[in-house]
Amino acid sequence: MQEDKVVYTKPYGVTVTLQPQNETRTLKARSVRQLLNIIKASPATVLVIRNNELLTSDRKLSHGDEIIVRTVVSSG
Repeated sequence: MQEDKVVYTKPYGVTVTLQPQNETRTLKARSVRQLLNIIKASPATVLVIRNNELLTSDRKLSHGDEIIVRTVVSSG
């Protein structure tokens, strides 16, 4: 009996673009919280965006998601 093989067209994980650095990485993260831990960012200092929607740290991520992590700068 032959087993079916899974073929991924992109590297496994989520594609993350860090802004304003404009750096793109593919990371194996299953939640926003895990993603922020990997990139060593605090939820209070960044916006996490998927398909023009802001995500909170409890949201799940899926293979193939394209995420933007935008650093928030406050001056006052």
